Order: sequence, then structure tokens, then C-alpha cells
Amino acid sequence: MNAVLGLWAAYWAAIFAQLAHLRGQEDGVGAVAFARIAGLLLAAGLGLFLSAHAG
Repeated sequence: MNAVLGLWAAYWAAIFAQLAHLRGQEDGVGAVAFARIAGLLLAAGLGLFLSAHAG
């Protein structure tokens, strides 16, 4: 189950990273917030994925 949640979090991290990239190209408003959310989701996803494979 943790592996699935990890992959799900990585998917949403990619979505937020793309939003941050697009916001940065337009006017930059909210780009940092989207990038931080993407980083947090990626870290959470990696942690869940690794914990699923460690146990």
C-alpha cells in the first residue's frame, strides 16, 4: 500500500512541478509555492516508496 501511495505522491509532485514551471514562465506569481508543494510531495512519495520496499 505504501508503494502505491508513494507513486501517487510522485505523480502529484510532477503535476505541481509542471504548474510551477508554467507559472514561472507567465508572471511568476505562485511559482515558488507550487515548487515547494512539489518538493514536499516528492519527498513524501520517496519516503513512502522506500518504506514499502524496506519492510
